Amino acid sequence: MRENIRGRSRLERHSVVQALAWWATGLLLGAGSLFLLDPSTSLYLAVVRADLALPQHLASGLIIVLALLLAVATWRSGPWRSRQAVTGLAAGAGVVIAYVSSEAVKALLAQDRPCRSVLLDPSCPEAGNWSFPSNHATIAFGLATAIALVVPRWWAWSAYLVALIAGASRVIDGVHYPHDVLAGAALGICTTVAVTRLLPRGPGDHDREHLRKSSRSTES
Repeated sequence: MRENIRGRSRLERHSVVQALAWWATGLLLGAGSLFLLDPSTSLYLAVVRADLALPQHLASGLIIVLALLLAVATWRSGPWRSRQAVTGLAAGAGVVIAYVSSEAVKALLAQDRPCRSVLLDPSCPEAGNWSFPSNHATIAFGLATAIALVVPRWWAWSAYLVALIAGASRVIDGVHYPHDVLAGAALGICTTVAVTRLLPRGPGDHDREHLRKSSRSTES
């Protein structure tokens, strides 16, 4: 009994470490994208000068679609205490935490939007509405990750295509650099995964961990 309790305690500590590692990875990858500012600016100018036309508020609409897909996938996964349903709820919380993290990074770095610093666009969001990272990309990729975790089917990964379109549309609209979208994607994906790592393990996880350790000791 004591060994089982100690084993579960080790698994819980391991889960917390994994969650923090995932979240920190998202922050580091996002910060690393700042080194791409020069090529990102060149790509931004090329995209904006192409004068592509997209429906207004496309990114927001696609985020609503992804949120609805996650809600349906979670609801259809079975009883509310089922593993997939709990994963859906945890992943949804992860998306919210990713958004809060994105807002904190925005306030900390205060990177101006390219439609003010590179191209003067009168329709650009007001000063103080910072660019890095992209909140739309953070939420879209977080939701896509949540859907992929709840629905372990190959077609669920198409949600990432929807998220990519949402993020790209923000560059085409002229309000974000490409590296803003890249940073938001990394933060959304990693933070959503991080929160799901905190979920209690299944009853057989401790036994499998014990068997792996026993196997290693036997081989040595």
